[in-house]
Amino acid sequence: MARTDLNALSVFAALFTELHATRAASRLGVTQSAVSHALRGLRERFDDELFERTAKGLKPTHRAMQLAPRILDAVQA
Repeated sequence: MARTDLNALSVFAALFTELHATRAASRLGVTQSAVSHALRGLRERFDDELFERTAKGLKPTHRAMQLAPRILDAVQA
């Protein structure tokens, strides 16, 4: 995780908190496209989908749930 950039980790944190790409983008002050691009990079970096689409928004995968405490702590620090 050390080589993953802080902006991408901020996107993960916003997605994990909001569970919706558009709301995460609004929270971060970026476009939804930028959030999608960052998520694509995170998916490659962690070799996992991280968030699955549902009718109500996003659902974190098991791997995302494992990563969340460390990422949220890193973003808040």
